[in-house]
Amino acid sequence: MVRTSSARGDEFDLPGGPDAVLLLHGLTGSTFEVLPVAERLHAAGMRCLAPRMAGHAGGPEALGAVSYTEWIAQARRDLERLAGARRTFLVGCSMGALVACALAHDHPARADGLVLLAPALELQLQGRLGALLGRLGPLRRVVIPKAAGSDVRDPEMRAANPAFPGVPLGAVAELAKLARHVDAQLPGIAAPALVIAGGHDHTVTLGGARRLARRIGSGPAALRVLPESWHLVGIDVERERCAEAAARFLEALPVPGGRRRADRPAPARRRKAGATAPKAKGGAGRRRRR
Repeated sequence: MVRTSSARGDEFDLPGGPDAVLLLHGLTGSTFEVLPVAERLHAAGMRCLAPRMAGHAGGPEALGAVSYTEWIAQARRDLERLAGARRTFLVGCSMGALVACALAHDHPARADGLVLLAPALELQLQGRLGALLGRLGPLRRVVIPKAAGSDVRDPEMRAANPAFPGVPLGAVAELAKLARHVDAQLPGIAAPALVIAGGHDHTVTLGGARRLARRIGSGPAALRVLPESWHLVGIDVERERCAEAAARFLEALPVPGGRRRADRPAPARRRKAGATAPKAKGGAGRRRRR
């Protein structure tokens, strides 16, 4: 049922608890972009709510009339639907990552952790040009077709992705406004964050992801680059690694009144009968950085 609804880009809500996750998709995208991450978090026992972002229930022409403040306002209302959770996490893709940052800044008590997938803090050159044109009144409703489809390396996922076939220039201009708004808010965000970026992103820059990770108030945030992926890292060729990194990060965050998972003693590994303990290496030696 969830797979069917997500294939159409519809909202889905996977039950669980006591922790909950709000998953926000990107511009002209859908909940399909965050489904693999949601399924992994749901398997860890978390409730996962992935709504349609404001302006995405119709076509690209209608999206061109929506302001970035409406994206934030709608996401805030969706966040309220998770009231009562022990911990609330925010996962966002591209535009959704910026909206997640805005929510974490404005409602710090409702944001216990952030996973930011390919955050759209800095657009590639073609996006910056589109944002510039979108500021001109007569061009706001102009829709630029996605000739090559979604920015996804995996051809099967690109074909299956129910994203809009085009991008309204007005929406790109609003995305640029949102990026400036969030960039100013970053130092005031207290929620711990993980940033995951694609090594071959054609939509946003890796420099923008690094800037976000460096400037966020709880940071510097951990930055994970998936070398084979393009923009939509949540559904691309390394989607399992993306989902696993998100789950491990959120599961390791502190539980109210408890300890971090990383602080708990690791269970002793059993050795086969007759096996000897491994010999310690001599010398201090440097630890290999991971």
